[in-house]
Amino acid sequence: MLIKNQKIEKKKNKNIDIFKNIPSLTDYIVPDSFREYTDYIYLGHNKYSRTFVLSIYPEQTWIGWLDDLFHIGNINISVKVETSSNGQVINQLTRKLVQQQSQYQTYEKQGNIAYLPELQKMIIDLEELRTLIQTNRDKLYFITVFITLNAKTKQELDEKTLILESEFNKKTAMIRCLSFRQLEGFKTILPVGDIPIENYERNMTAGGLATLIPISNPNLSHNDGVFIGRNMFTNAPVYVNTFCGPPQLPNPHCFICGTSGGGKSVALKIKSARNMICNGANLFFLDVEGEYANLCKQLGGKVIKIRQRRNCWSQSI
Repeated sequence: MLIKNQKIEKKKNKNIDIFKNIPSLTDYIVPDSFREYTDYIYLGHNKYSRTFVLSIYPEQTWIGWLDDLFHIGNINISVKVETSSNGQVINQLTRKLVQQQSQYQTYEKQGNIAYLPELQKMIIDLEELRTLIQTNRDKLYFITVFITLNAKTKQELDEKTLILESEFNKKTAMIRCLSFRQLEGFKTILPVGDIPIENYERNMTAGGLATLIPISNPNLSHNDGVFIGRNMFTNAPVYVNTFCGPPQLPNPHCFICGTSGGGKSVALKIKSARNMICNGANLFFLDVEGEYANLCKQLGGKVIKIRQRRNCWSQSI
């Protein structure tokens, strides 16, 4: 009787719970394998990864100053943002301001004028920042930027690393490879809110934080449309559908500019012909010089010449 009960319990345990096999967030982000080396990670199936942290920021930033990094291709940028208490920030700025003013007066009494211009600029900047925060016109944040390069081979990963370092050198900034901490750096890129690496924070105002928001992406392309070429940086095919409508495009207008002889007319002819063949679009050219007449005839269109009629009206005095 006991053996029969055990068999019945085993059959019950074999029943599959259909709600238990739903994929979780971990199933989407977990790699095939994971092996950490000194300065990179092997994720299996020809996937290599290397994580950096931005240690020295440029003196001045501008909108989209990180956009050039996307040209490297297959790169992840994670920006950690923490808000600060206005009261603590104002107290720290006040102490720093008093310190700089005291140092300025000391050098001035000693007749040491070498550092006075620099100290005066720092005093003015501190006073302006403190005033903006006190009047709630600005806020101070603590920012940490993590960058992860991905490649199919170790050699490609090293080549991308040299390009990445060169890009930051041009911006008078510096990155540090997280040697012996690649696992912690890999966790910072994952969308789980876990930031195990600290001590690389940089204070920024709201304007400085806005400059870290990515503005462009080198792999912009529509799902359908006309093939216009390949991406200069990633070699990916680019398709443009000017008639896809909102919200992607509010109108089908397109602006083509360039130097003389740069291929503006050729690009417009190719784009127009492909639009007519692929999308069945109706084309109309206002051609003053008549350079689109042959294309119009080849596509089965008509050339309509518009001339001014003379003596079509008279005016009586």
